[in-house]
Amino acid sequence: MHVAAALLSVTLLAGCGGKTATTVAEEGAGAPKPAVAPTSTAGAPKPAVAPTSTEGEYTGACPTEGNAKPFAKTRFALHAGLALGAFHRYIYRPLRSGGFQAGAEKRKRTFVKAAVAGAFALHEMRVAKGFAAANPRLCKAVEGVTGHFSNLTDRLKSGTATPADLDASKSSMDALQGDATKTGFPFKEQKVTIPGAA
Repeated sequence: MHVAAALLSVTLLAGCGGKTATTVAEEGAGAPKPAVAPTSTAGAPKPAVAPTSTEGEYTGACPTEGNAKPFAKTRFALHAGLALGAFHRYIYRPLRSGGFQAGAEKRKRTFVKAAVAGAFALHEMRVAKGFAAANPRLCKAVEGVTGHFSNLTDRLKSGTATPADLDASKSSMDALQGDATKTGFPFKEQKVTIPGAA
């Protein structure tokens, strides 16, 4: 089952506050729609929210000079964390529970949801690369993960993804987290809800 490529946008968090869950809005063929603001958990202060993300994908080569973008580490952590959250929630965990196996209940739907999440994770990794560009090692690591997610998303769209494909993507994401921590760009999984995959 084919999933049309969707342009996705996210809301940037400015500042820190308790744990948040982010909802991402899909964009159609018309004018971009603003993303839904993150919701705070009980008792946690509500973070400041930018009206709409203007972050674009970075597809250039990894530069060797510094990154002039403000708050590059924080913004890298946000986008990489959203990619990790989407991967775990919609792709890796359903695989581990047998959702991709032949004969599994709602198997086609699981593949469709995973393909949407894969496209979202791929987008987020491409945005994160722009903020990792200050560090050549980290930028190259992001390129590697992006390559895995690109292959994985194609296989999810065609319904041919295997446990080995997902394990390879998880291994590359784990390696990226390790490299990011060593180079001063640590990130954690972010809770994310993706319309069309939820």
